[in-house]
Amino acid sequence: MSEPSNKTAELPWYRGPAFLLLVVLMSVYAVSAFIGNEGLGAYLINALLMASLLLGVRKITRSPRALRVTLVIVIVGIVGQVLIQRLAERPAYLWNTWANLVFFSAVLVFLVWSLFQAKRVDADTVFAASSVFILLGIVCAFAFMLVYAADPGAFSLNEQDMADPAPALLHYSFTTLTTVGYGSISPMSDMARMISDLEALIAQLYLAVVLARLVSLEVQHSRKTSGGES
Repeated sequence: MSEPSNKTAELPWYRGPAFLLLVVLMSVYAVSAFIGNEGLGAYLINALLMASLLLGVRKITRSPRALRVTLVIVIVGIVGQVLIQRLAERPAYLWNTWANLVFFSAVLVFLVWSLFQAKRVDADTVFAASSVFILLGIVCAFAFMLVYAADPGAFSLNEQDMADPAPALLHYSFTTLTTVGYGSISPMSDMARMISDLEALIAQLYLAVVLARLVSLEVQHSRKTSGGES
């Protein structure tokens, strides 16, 4: 009896769900630097990113439960935004930030779970690991936005960045994640420093653990392959 075909495995690496998700994440990050956090363009970018993440979660994890959980978070976030704008008659920036933080955190958890469930290293595994690293920077950026909303003096932003702090804090998050540390933005409050330290620490631990995991999987696969050929 022939084995069932796996359409995902037959796809070239550049057509796999993890690679496409990585391209979307990097593209949205690049475009968001020029669009900002308000206006129609920002809503379209956010909608594209969420749709891509939902599709990525479904395809990469192959878990209907993961898709349902993330979809519920999106629906609750949209309903909450509409209610706040209608009832309070003001933009729901704080609610949106919380909703995005929960949504991206859920996607991050599902992708990490899927990554550590992998039995061998392939292109999708590598690209999924890269997507997790980028999502970690995005999640921490939303955390920084909440810290700034509670305490505008938590970061050393210039006057231009204070008008729309989201792009600046996203930039700060990734410079912290990669331990580049340009010094253009500094954490001033205890909470901002703590989250910054945690982000840098988690990033280094993630790279070390995932690299060890991928190498271990590849070694095990090579031994099984060589054992089967001998």
